[in-house]
Amino acid sequence: MLQSVFHCETSNDVLKLVEMQGNPQIFYSAYLELERRNMVSILAFDSMSIKSLLSESFEEFFTSEFPIFYKNKKLWVKKGKDGKLRNCYKIYTAIDVALENNQIRAVGIMIEHIVKYQNNFVSSFLFRKNLIPLMMKGIETANLLGSNIF
Repeated sequence: MLQSVFHCETSNDVLKLVEMQGNPQIFYSAYLELERRNMVSILAFDSMSIKSLLSESFEEFFTSEFPIFYKNKKLWVKKGKDGKLRNCYKIYTAIDVALENNQIRAVGIMIEHIVKYQNNFVSSFLFRKNLIPLMMKGIETANLLGSNIF
């Protein structure tokens, strides 16, 4: 199933594949093959997929014990000034992916989910670097301030 997502040519194909799954748990689990990311983090570029995966119809799968949104680490190798290869890391979240792809609706849906199901101070780290860009893009952040996140 995971390979099928990567072979989809359009976001509509991705959405059809997401909606075909009766149990969305496969999208919420972290996989070693995906560098410990989950499919929600990967599909954050598509608002419709996020809307489908985080819909209230799947509420039984959402728990604060196993958060869906967390920081991810991307590894790549870079040649240093001395000519030696070095490992480099970029830390990002699904919100960062959605913002980079200008998926304002997806970001709003993610924030609502985080406030409702991941409402603790640890989730504040998801917004540490992107709170100002969220506000500059006009994304509703008021519900963050009323939560336990900040």
